[in-house]
Amino acid sequence: MNEIINNCEQFDVGCANRVLGPTLGEEVVEVTLSALGEGVGLMSALSRAELRLASGKLRQLVIKCAARTENKEISKGLNFYRNEVNFYQHLAQESPIQSPPCLYAALEPDTQEFLLVLEDMGQQWAGDQTKSCTKEEMMLAFKRAAEFHAHFWQRTGDYPWLAQQNHPPTTVFRRDAIFKPGVEPTIKMFADYFNPSSEQLVRGIAEGYEDLFVRAMSAPPTIVHGDYRTDNMLIPYAQGKPEIVAVDWQNTSVGSGAHDIAYFSAQSCGNDLRGEVEQEALHYYYDTLRAGGVQGYSFEDLITDYRYNLMVTMITPIAVCGTLDQGNERGMTLGRIMLERSLAALETMDCAALL
Repeated sequence: MNEIINNCEQFDVGCANRVLGPTLGEEVVEVTLSALGEGVGLMSALSRAELRLASGKLRQLVIKCAARTENKEISKGLNFYRNEVNFYQHLAQESPIQSPPCLYAALEPDTQEFLLVLEDMGQQWAGDQTKSCTKEEMMLAFKRAAEFHAHFWQRTGDYPWLAQQNHPPTTVFRRDAIFKPGVEPTIKMFADYFNPSSEQLVRGIAEGYEDLFVRAMSAPPTIVHGDYRTDNMLIPYAQGKPEIVAVDWQNTSVGSGAHDIAYFSAQSCGNDLRGEVEQEALHYYYDTLRAGGVQGYSFEDLITDYRYNLMVTMITPIAVCGTLDQGNERGMTLGRIMLERSLAALETMDCAALL
């Protein structure tokens, strides 16, 4: 029987032994919990668990379960919890993008309450979206995304349980429960970030969101991370070179590969990486797709898909700024940064012309 908890505080000695006993090979005698991811984990609850084993050894893990805020119902409506458990159960082992080793993953299908227990890979390499990534990190993020997308390109039928990004009821839910309610509060609260053209564009995206989303997902199908940004990454360095370990696979689904790189660009890249550097990264992504065996997809196709996906990923800053519980001061800061970067990305790529 699956072990499910309703909040991280329920991960006690008894729970630890029931879910990890066979994996750890010895008894857990003490569990110490500490909050993790404040201002980052908007859609789930996160804690670090330090386990003391019978031998005296210490083991640090990350515990993840459903959010304890009003964001929980939105997460369930978008199937976030089901998606992430499925990723760790079925895809993590063959993913070209690294993820934290998973010791336990379980979900209650009817309620979508869930429990994930992951290896704690340390905070020293945690991505920080309040700072822009470097050009090297951007190029690597685009490369790893291309390797991931190429690996699963037009193979999504091998995984019939996968959710579809282009799922009409979910798209309508995104539009009506998240995007539209957030537009006017965002424009009002963050008026300094908008001009008449950008206000018109964001309102136009909200009104046409369903059709725009269908177009954004019209590329040959692959599997996407769906929330691909530096706050959802560890970026360890070895010999001065970065690597990417992606976390928060709640949006894992069938979609357009351009969605992941548009999301990363608009969320994680400062304005100094727009324009020339952005174009270089897009060529690098495309060349990596081709090296991974992708055919029949032109660079012009990619650019068009990228521009449409920049528009539909605007839902995230609108959600954080105008719809969701932001959590704390960092959540508010992150919302402002997301908004500024996303608006700049729309302008640089002349996305308004697509409306």
